[in-house]
Amino acid sequence: MKPNQAHGQLSVGFILCFASSFAFGQPGQVFPSVSLHSDKIQLSGSIQLSLALEGPAPLRLELPKDAEKLLAPESATVWHIKSLGPAKVTPVEGGRERWEQKFRLSPFVHGEKVPIAFATIKVNSEDVTFPTKEVRVQTSIAEAKADNARPVTGIEELPTIEPPQPETTGWQFMAVLGGIFAVVLIGAIIRRSRAKPPPVPPGEWAGRELDRLERDRALERISSLVAAERLAAILREFIEIRHGLSATKLTTAELLAECAKANWSADRTAPLAEILERCDRAKFAGDAPDAERILAMVNRAREWVVAQLREGEAPAEP
Repeated sequence: MKPNQAHGQLSVGFILCFASSFAFGQPGQVFPSVSLHSDKIQLSGSIQLSLALEGPAPLRLELPKDAEKLLAPESATVWHIKSLGPAKVTPVEGGRERWEQKFRLSPFVHGEKVPIAFATIKVNSEDVTFPTKEVRVQTSIAEAKADNARPVTGIEELPTIEPPQPETTGWQFMAVLGGIFAVVLIGAIIRRSRAKPPPVPPGEWAGRELDRLERDRALERISSLVAAERLAAILREFIEIRHGLSATKLTTAELLAECAKANWSADRTAPLAEILERCDRAKFAGDAPDAERILAMVNRAREWVVAQLREGEAPAEP
């Protein structure tokens, strides 16, 4: 054999040995991946997320029982995550496996790039972290238009009560007159004894109702779903008393349109929109926040009410 030929065969053999050692080392690696159904959603909507891992069989994952703990702390405060079913494990060539599980995410805040970061988990006794994703979360307040609002419902007129026919007999007339006088006198005495206290200022009323709501939820007297409905009702009642808007008769979109028509600033309407839209998701989609988040929403509503009182505006004319 010639020297050059022997040298060439030796080089080829070295390359094959290197490639073989690389191929045998490949099954020991774990590859995490994240896929999103979309990178843009509404604040009141949700998004589907898939987490996948590929590594040597068998894959041994140490996952938290609570899906919320899959998220990093900074993302757990702005996203709600919910599992859509059990994970699927499928075999892959080369003695490897693929693990995949689907989740649904709902945002608490809006922004151009709201990050979805994940906590570190154990896979085959090794630390693995899924890559971070970013989603554009939009709020419907930017699209609120006064033209889309329904007109305020007028006061329903009651039927006219016909006056009674005069009595033809004098004593009957006197008896009726005396009865009416007695009733009026008794009614005046009762009204004086039960005189209504002066109306409670709207800020004081709202603060008292929010405190009661927070106490009832903390003591688990009510569910998070009921708490979300009561929170929306308190804010709507406060707006109606304080600013003269028919908040209790309008949908969230219609109310925001009325706020825009009244020249409310974005800093004033954005927190209100976030709270009401989150309450709507709980009421109409059954996506009730947990106890910790409902208490955070109550505190956010209390801060918003205090900010309205600092505005120093007089209530709108009816």
